[in-house]
Amino acid sequence: MVRMRQDGGVLRWMRVVIALCLTLGLGGSALFGFSVFAPAACLVVLGVAYGWPRLTDSPQPRSTSIMLALFGIAGVTATWLSETSPYLEWLPTLAGVGLLWAFVQNLARGIGASHAVANVSAQVAGLVISLSAASWVAAYKLPTDNGSVLTGLIALVLALAATALPLPARFTAPLAMAVGLTGGLLGTLGSTQDDLGLLAAAVLGSIMGLLAAAVDRLLGLVADSKFQAAKLAQARGTQKARHFAVQLTLGAAPIALGGVVVYVLTRVLGAG
Repeated sequence: MVRMRQDGGVLRWMRVVIALCLTLGLGGSALFGFSVFAPAACLVVLGVAYGWPRLTDSPQPRSTSIMLALFGIAGVTATWLSETSPYLEWLPTLAGVGLLWAFVQNLARGIGASHAVANVSAQVAGLVISLSAASWVAAYKLPTDNGSVLTGLIALVLALAATALPLPARFTAPLAMAVGLTGGLLGTLGSTQDDLGLLAAAVLGSIMGLLAAAVDRLLGLVADSKFQAAKLAQARGTQKARHFAVQLTLGAAPIALGGVVVYVLTRVLGAG
């Protein structure tokens, strides 16, 4: 039992390290210009694309990874090339085409294929997360000093670290929100790009903390669950959560979704 708890703690910190690496990639590239920031967002897409079908036990992991990568990168590219606000006008079209792709891909398995509804639902959820990475690029293109991007990343990675503590979820969830709020305030106070007020930074940090806790709880339950089919468990021979691809998704997914929070709050609150 002690060994299992220790392994679980290591795995939880693995996803935090992965999220930290992606955060440093996005945050560092934001300082070097837009042409570097967009490819960094694509790395987040690739992380989600590779790990998501392994997390959700997709019967077509390669096809699903290709689909998520293609549409995620297409979303980032379309946002990059867009010249007028809100910069995300192509995402609904990509989401619709991706939904059609998911149905066709599962129909190719045959009408009587098992877990068809679950697999389509998982693919659609992965598509939404993958496309969400484009919102980081949209937030970067808003007429601000991009301080909200850096502040959001700091708050999110600190909140993710709080969720990795060996405590029950009823403690880590409010702690993540508190740490996220603190990270948002510290990010604004320590930034020379002051496009966020203290109130906006506190709201941003709190929501990032809530996002980190929610994603860790929901996807963590999926990672700790049994394989969808007995033959998958026999073929892999290890717990699902032990796979690096699964931890990669658990680290990349909240980063991708965090861009939506930054983009929406930056526009709604009129930061800068």
